[in-house]
Amino acid sequence: MPGTVPAMPAPRPGPALAHPAGTPGEPVGLMSPASRAAQRAVATAGATALATGGATVLGAPQPAAAATAPAPDGPHHGTVYGGRRTDDDRPVLAGRMPRLRIGWHSATLRALEMIGVSSPGTGLILGADVDQRPVPVRFFRPEPTRVTMVGGAWAAQLVVFRALAFGANAVVLTGDPGAWHGFGERATGRPDRVSVLHGERPVSTEGTAQQPVLVVYDLGTAGPSASVDLGPWQTQLTVLRQLDERGVPALQEGQLVMMQRLAFGEATLAATALRLTGESTQLLQQMEDEMLALIGGGADRYVWISPTGVERQQGGPARR
Repeated sequence: MPGTVPAMPAPRPGPALAHPAGTPGEPVGLMSPASRAAQRAVATAGATALATGGATVLGAPQPAAAATAPAPDGPHHGTVYGGRRTDDDRPVLAGRMPRLRIGWHSATLRALEMIGVSSPGTGLILGADVDQRPVPVRFFRPEPTRVTMVGGAWAAQLVVFRALAFGANAVVLTGDPGAWHGFGERATGRPDRVSVLHGERPVSTEGTAQQPVLVVYDLGTAGPSASVDLGPWQTQLTVLRQLDERGVPALQEGQLVMMQRLAFGEATLAATALRLTGESTQLLQQMEDEMLALIGGGADRYVWISPTGVERQQGGPARR
C-alpha cells in the first residue's frame, strides 16, 4: 500500500454555478467552495450532528460572571411597576401606541436588486479539499441523478450515512448482505430508513425534496444489468468494489464519480474511460485511506473525508 501522499496540488476550480441547489436542469457535480470561515464548522461534523440529533454553537460568547448589585429601592412613579394595576395585580399600560405608517419601509425594485445575502454552498458534504474548504455535492436534485463509486463497503456506507443525515431514505441491493446487516438500525436507531435486499431486483420508491431516496447497487464489479428508471429526487449510487472492464459502463454513465485509492490497472482504466490527465492518474494511486477523488461537473477534486467520532464508531477505520 503506498505511503503518505505527497503535497497535493491545488485543484482546478470547478465551474461557476449560478443556480441554487435543487434548481431543475442544473448539472450534478461539485459546487462552488464555501467560505473559509464556514468550513471550520461544517466539513463533516454537521452531517453527523443531523444524524444524532446533536447541535453545537461554535464561537458563542460565554456569559460573564454576574456582578453583585444592591437591590432596587422599589418601583418608581411613572413606570409600569408603579402605575395602576388590575384586580389580579397585573400592570396597566397607559397611553396610546403610535399609528403604523404602512409603506414607510417599502423599497423600489432597483433598491432590492442591490440587497444580497452571501452564504456558503449547500449540499451533501463529502469532505474538505487541500485548502481545508468543505466540498458540498448536489447529491439529490429534482431530476434523476446517477453517481458511481469505485471503492469498498466502508466508503459506500459512509456516503449513505451522510445521505441519511441529509434526510434521505435508502434502499440497498447487494450481493454482500452481511456487510450491510444492521446498518440502518445502527445509523438511525430505526428499522424503516434503510432497506437491504439480496441481489438485483426491481424496486419502487418515491422521493421528495424533503425526503429524497438513495438506491444503492452494491453488486461487485458491475452496475445493474439493465437501465434503472429513476424519478424526481432519486439518486442511484453504483458501488464497484473493484474496477475492471465490466464496470466501465457504470463509470461512464455516472454524473459524478467518486473513487478511493486505485491500483495501477484500475487507475489506468479509469483515466481512459474518463479522459483524465496523467497527473490525475498518479494521484488516484497515491491518495490516503481517508481520501476520495470526486470527478464531475467539469472538475476533479481530491477531498479528505475526515470521519467524525460517530462515523468511526459506525464503520471502523478507513479501508478499501
